[in-house]
Amino acid sequence: MVKDMKKLLFVLLCISLCFGCSKMELEVSSENILGVWADDYSAYPSYAPEGGEMYTFKDDGHVDIHYYDVFAGDHDVTTTYTVGDSDNVIFINYPNVDESFKSYKIVKLTNDEMEWQRVGTNFSKRTVGSDFKHFVRSK
Repeated sequence: MVKDMKKLLFVLLCISLCFGCSKMELEVSSENILGVWADDYSAYPSYAPEGGEMYTFKDDGHVDIHYYDVFAGDHDVTTTYTVGDSDNVIFINYPNVDESFKSYKIVKLTNDEMEWQRVGTNFSKRTVGSDFKHFVRSK
């Protein structure tokens, strides 16, 4: 009876690990951010963006950024990025942008979500979109 309970607990643990991995924090690295990420502020209802951004991180150090804006229209940029080995900071070499807007600390990274906080700032609802960015991985 005790052996059966241990087997059952082991099976339940394995199932929870398999299905719970999408929310598990990942190590911040270039390999773990590869792919397509779209900004998503549904968790922040007081923020009403007038557009958005989609980032496609490639393994060669390039990122394609698609901006969509209801007033200015859509445009695309390809540039480079690096991810710090120890500080979890992503540096995106945005063209024609002040240096202070190029470095973000990755504060959350899972298989499905990524959050950035601009280096030197603190999160507040009024800064969502410029100082704080929330992304979901596009399938």
